[in-house]
Amino acid sequence: RLNRALQHEQGFADHFLPDDEAARALGRTCWEALVNPLVQSITSPDPHGVSPLAWLLSEYLESVEMLHHPMSRGAAPCTRVRRLTQLLVHVDPGSPEPEEARAAGLSLGRWEGGEEQGGAVQSCKSSGLWGISQCWRGVVQQQVQRFLEAAGQAPDLVERYCGLYQRLRGATEELFGQQAAFVLALGQGFAGALLQLPFLTTLHVSEQFARYLDGQIQELHRAAGSAGPLQRLQRILEPFVVFSGLELAHTFEHFYRHYLGDRLLAQGPSWLEGAVVEQIGLCFPSRFPQEMLSNLAESEELQQQFYLFQLQEQDKRLLELD
Repeated sequence: RLNRALQHEQGFADHFLPDDEAARALGRTCWEALVNPLVQSITSPDPHGVSPLAWLLSEYLESVEMLHHPMSRGAAPCTRVRRLTQLLVHVDPGSPEPEEARAAGLSLGRWEGGEEQGGAVQSCKSSGLWGISQCWRGVVQQQVQRFLEAAGQAPDLVERYCGLYQRLRGATEELFGQQAAFVLALGQGFAGALLQLPFLTTLHVSEQFARYLDGQIQELHRAAGSAGPLQRLQRILEPFVVFSGLELAHTFEHFYRHYLGDRLLAQGPSWLEGAVVEQIGLCFPSRFPQEMLSNLAESEELQQQFYLFQLQEQDKRLLELD
């Protein structure tokens, strides 16, 4: 019904409003009148604290997890959820049906896709996006909290955590495209769940994360020369970025620097260590790993200078003997 209403507005603008400015004004008015109240309605929580959109997104995640074949019974409802969310956040679904393509583009494409957007347009769009993104943040946080409660003491906790992150990262793109607001909401949802961990659990989880990352870095170090090590490292580190700003980051840094010290003693410096610090440096609030690598580089430079000094002194003595 929303698609039909927006398509009707598009047809009216095409036939009677050849002026782009008037068409943009009509598109903005229709969007504010139709979509904003809808977003406010579906993101408002019920007496139990659950909004209709949050329930729908949670059901979507459960359905996607159970799907093993694109044509399974749950595929059609999932498709409808994606079509709804993509329409609400102005995302082109890729290869939509012709009617949906026109409705999703409508005059929004004229006023949203231009080089300049008015303040009213920006505030309208951002307010709608904010409500939906905060809803997605809450859904992600609930999913992560359930996972941590169920798998907090499991030996493969970190592997499963990374798998959960990639699954929710993929769901974010499926539902909302590449919108930065929803990638941010994804990270905030993970951070919110990790923030709820008790202190002792935080210690245990931090050590598990540091140990897992140590194993991954050593594996990449042994596979030096293989194709795409930097891309592999970036994929490995992406789920760790959410630690930034959390209390967990302090304990994670504590354990990480011990594993880092062991690697430096056993293997020496490596470009991998610098790449890790560059990507997740904000997860080290005290900057101990950065200082360790900086001190090591300075030490190597001083050793080289001392070696050159010894050569110069040796040359002087030989000249004196001659």
